[in-house]
Amino acid sequence: MNNLKKSFANINYLYPFYLFFILLTIFVSENIFFWDTVQLGSKHAHYFYENNFANFLLPDSIDSGHIPGFGVFLALAWKIFGKTLVVSHFVMLPFLLGIVFQADKLLKRYINKKYIKYALLLFLADPTLLGQATLISPDIILVFLFLAGLNAVLDNKNILKSIFIAGLFLISMRGMVAAFAILLVDVFLRTNFDTFKSTFVALLKKSIAYLPAVIILIAYAYYHYVQKSWLGYHDDSPWEANFKITDASGFIRNIGILGWRILDFGRVFLWLSALIILLKNWKKIFNDKNSIQIIFIFIFTFISLSISFLAYKSLNGHRYILPFLLIFSLFASYLIFTFIEKEKNKYIIFAFVFVGLISGNLWIYPEKIAQGWDSSLAQLHYFSLRKKMIKYMDAENIKIEETTCVFPNTSQIKFLELNSDTTAFKHKNEQEDKYVFYSNINNDFSDEDIDLYKNNFTLIKEYNSMGVFIKLYKNNK
Repeated sequence: MNNLKKSFANINYLYPFYLFFILLTIFVSENIFFWDTVQLGSKHAHYFYENNFANFLLPDSIDSGHIPGFGVFLALAWKIFGKTLVVSHFVMLPFLLGIVFQADKLLKRYINKKYIKYALLLFLADPTLLGQATLISPDIILVFLFLAGLNAVLDNKNILKSIFIAGLFLISMRGMVAAFAILLVDVFLRTNFDTFKSTFVALLKKSIAYLPAVIILIAYAYYHYVQKSWLGYHDDSPWEANFKITDASGFIRNIGILGWRILDFGRVFLWLSALIILLKNWKKIFNDKNSIQIIFIFIFTFISLSISFLAYKSLNGHRYILPFLLIFSLFASYLIFTFIEKEKNKYIIFAFVFVGLISGNLWIYPEKIAQGWDSSLAQLHYFSLRKKMIKYMDAENIKIEETTCVFPNTSQIKFLELNSDTTAFKHKNEQEDKYVFYSNINNDFSDEDIDLYKNNFTLIKEYNSMGVFIKLYKNNK
């Protein structure tokens, strides 16, 4: 009984974190599918749901090339609990709670128990993690599996490692890349490089845990190729341009974007604090075993996830690098709570960084600068504004199918709201626009489009909230 009470006492500080994500899920439970989740979640799930899992290969028009495990998961949830937004959001909750548990487990390996709740606050306060936490997003499952797989490696639990790695392969191509990062960590931290023979034997044994994931990938890729004659993407794919290798100037541009993504949404405060501590204590830090281990975990994760970010033209969203952003948060917390000597200063720096991260959810860039709207809580203001504008359009008898817009608001309403409405906004066409549903969350409006609407269209309705706006324009022609 005493051991049971002790166990409960040890995890008591996690309850507020669990409660936060439960309340957050309730708060967003009627929000529509948003951004890439329309494609990766709703459209994939609709195909399996409507076809009763008769075929596990998606139509080319929505086939992103990777194993559509997330779509299958959502479709199964709809079959069991009903096809609603509430169900879709709540089936994400176990993974959100799992992230809290796995993050706590990871942080406790390195950070003094006295400070663990503060480190966990910094870890979970990342705006991109919070932004994704409000969505029906495969990246939430990816983060959970990544943290769980990393913990399994550090615990040397091969069966759990095998399960989590297989899960990453089922989620997406980036899940596979994240699994590769875990493999590098596994080899580096859990392999003794004594002799060639002993190293070879150790690597051979280690590979067994990764074998199920590899078998799943090979089987799916073979079946996919036999049925469709292509892998990854095809010439008529809507995402074909995203998978083109960039040129030298594009590579340099992507380096700049990567730096921006790393510092964006308040993370500049995290990186600045870590850099100052690193410069002042570099000898201690590089002679510290835990520091070195975290640095190598970060390096392996960074290298694995940044290759595609830098090499391809358009694979540069914030969520693409979320695992290594979180690993850096771990490193920064370790620096703050280990190498800052004065107790008072630890809490001052913690407060500075925490407030900075929270402020990132308020960062709204000027109208002509695209931003990652799925990567902070700033997006939350959009959903109520969208409802208001559509209600206004209904009252004024302005039809959705006569109104143009861009991603992510051009899919059929049923894919966004999970109803039977097959109407959809038309994609913008300057020659045919009658009405334009324009919001600053729509990055695909060009600067020229924005100027055209302001100068040659009539603004007939506008709604604003905390920097997010939706405007309804009418063509003057």
